Amino acid sequence: MNKDWSEIIEKTIKVFLLRVLGYAFGFFFIWIIATELGPKTQGIFSMSFMFLLIGTMISKFGLETSLVKWVASSQTIKEASESYFDSLKISVFISIIIGIILFLLSGLISRMYEMPELEKSIKLAAICIPLLTSLEIASNYFRGEKKVFFFGLYFHLSRFLFSVLFLLLLFHLNFNNSFIPMLSFGLGILIIVIISQLHILLYFKKNKVKYNSYLPKSKVKSMLSDSYPMMISSSIVLFMGWSDVFVLGFFVDEESIGVYSTSVKIATVLSFVYNAVLTIVTPKIADFYYSKKDKELSNTMYFSSMLIFITGLPIFLVLYIFSDFFLSFFGELYLSGSVVLKILLLGQLANLFTGAVGPFFQMTGRQKKLQQFIIYALLLNITLSLILVNFYLMEGVAIASAFAMAFWNIAGAIYLYKKLGVKVWVHFKQNKIY
Repeated sequence: MNKDWSEIIEKTIKVFLLRVLGYAFGFFFIWIIATELGPKTQGIFSMSFMFLLIGTMISKFGLETSLVKWVASSQTIKEASESYFDSLKISVFISIIIGIILFLLSGLISRMYEMPELEKSIKLAAICIPLLTSLEIASNYFRGEKKVFFFGLYFHLSRFLFSVLFLLLLFHLNFNNSFIPMLSFGLGILIIVIISQLHILLYFKKNKVKYNSYLPKSKVKSMLSDSYPMMISSSIVLFMGWSDVFVLGFFVDEESIGVYSTSVKIATVLSFVYNAVLTIVTPKIADFYYSKKDKELSNTMYFSSMLIFITGLPIFLVLYIFSDFFLSFFGELYLSGSVVLKILLLGQLANLFTGAVGPFFQMTGRQKKLQQFIIYALLLNITLSLILVNFYLMEGVAIASAFAMAFWNIAGAIYLYKKLGVKVWVHFKQNKIY
């Protein structure tokens, strides 16, 4: 077997297992909220978590994705460390500003949704933005270094690891406020941020790397110019993924949002293999492309698309056929999300067919073109959501979300084939790179 293929399989398994463990803790976290605190509290957590993710995405400014490319193409560890510290400094500065803005707007947002209990949870989410931003920058440094175990450890496994423990502790102490889930999540992330930063600092110290704290404006401008298109693309993808919850907030109560969010959580299981493979493939795309190793790049795209499809399809079938069974873990009320779950799974299925569309655009300097496809998809998503929610409520926004996801993946894959002759989708004959 091809050496690169063996590496992809070996590292994919590691990331996949860490992702599964991380999801198990996340599943347990949501399960505790749903069964002990109720769907209303879960709905409030989902709403505030949405604002946390959006704030973090803006704060990163695409630097976490660019960092993978910069580190993967670095000639020395000193060069890689400079990219890391510079990215961390810029993103944390932005995150503090974004956090303050969200904190001040928390009251207005809660009144807009007519959910008074949402305000405290959003304030806690605002405080968490710099923490989650720091964690994602650190995680993606390891991804760029191809140290996939540590990437999976910090990015996937650790997110809810300590949060579950804090939630159980607070629940044991008879705290049952609606903001307890966000507080638990924040405390858990704080611990992981401290651990990950110490890890990186000790790694650099071991390799005798010293960082020059001076960051000229010209370099900041250059970094942001490179990362900005990735931030736009990633932000739109994120907002597109959460736009259904955003729209639903105006049409349904917190309990329905809790049911919908649970369906989304289960549907994302289908992305486990997809994301695990792309964790390994993304830095390889940058490395092979800029090193002009066309044969290696072609082989990698071919094999990754096959691996994603073959391993992901059985998961899709199990989740789709036994959707009621998985929803029943959260209680009888959550069975109302069965149709929603099936619709979202069909949208996720597009990822299995199209392969590494986003990473190929991003790692080969075509992030602006990717941005165009995703903007079209976002507009399509919002338009369909606002129309269909009036007729089908949860199912309506699920249809809009699934259709938009399939649209930008398929459109992007077709573009790459027509312009470069690259088949990123699953196929049975290796493609050529022109």
